[in-house]
Amino acid sequence: MSLTDEERDAVVFYRIQKAKETWKEAEGIAQLGYWNAVINRLYYACYYMTSALLIYNGHTAQTHAGVIRLFGLNFVIKGIVSKEQSRFYSRFLN
Repeated sequence: MSLTDEERDAVVFYRIQKAKETWKEAEGIAQLGYWNAVINRLYYACYYMTSALLIYNGHTAQTHAGVIRLFGLNFVIKGIVSKEQSRFYSRFLN
């Protein structure tokens, strides 16, 4: 995907906002005790924020697995994000 800087910034802003909204949804659902739905919302909050990070840094994934893979290759393996911290996101997949 080839984006102008302005388009990239708009997509990144949208994904960050979506992540924050989805996190708030998880908080509300948690108060109701629907834990499977909470996990779903937390997964998507992580997905949106991670995809924003990737797009900001010029990486594009076509699938959820691709987002996780690119995150690992570009941030975990390079030591920018610790393996321990990255496990938080990958735990949602199991």
